Amino acid sequence: MAKMREFEQKHSFDKVYKLKKEVLKELKGLDLTDSQRKKLTKLEKALDTEKKDHDQQKKEEKSQNGFVKFFARKNGAHSKNKQNESHEVER
Repeated sequence: MAKMREFEQKHSFDKVYKLKKEVLKELKGLDLTDSQRKKLTKLEKALDTEKKDHDQQKKEEKSQNGFVKFFARKNGAHSKNKQNESHEVER
């Protein structure tokens, strides 16, 4: 478990997700009991939910960064207009 956590920390979430999905796919190919299949399905659903949450969080971060950049540019342009106006008033 410790080595697995260490690997997850060193590699991107997407890479770890793909590897886990690959392992789940291989496990599905084995001769499993019904209870084992149910547990495997449960694990797969949890992994997919984690992926959706991660993607949503990434999307929100991108959106926030874009929002912040937009207003930073907007405020920068606004302050330049004020500077130009103050120079014109001084003249």
